[in-house]
Amino acid sequence: MLAARQLFSRIRVALGHVEEAIELMTDVVARRERGLGPEHPLTVAGRQLLDAYRSGR
Repeated sequence: MLAARQLFSRIRVALGHVEEAIELMTDVVARRERGLGPEHPLTVAGRQLLDAYRSGR
């Protein structure tokens, strides 16, 4: 489910809906932190993607 939401966030960015993608990834990262822990590779990767969205990369 979280992988699908992350993919959907990438689609939203590709379509120019960055704010919506940021909201989606913020939720994904929060859920991964709770479920997997803050240092889990999927959590870290999600946080990096969220940072990229926020910085416009």
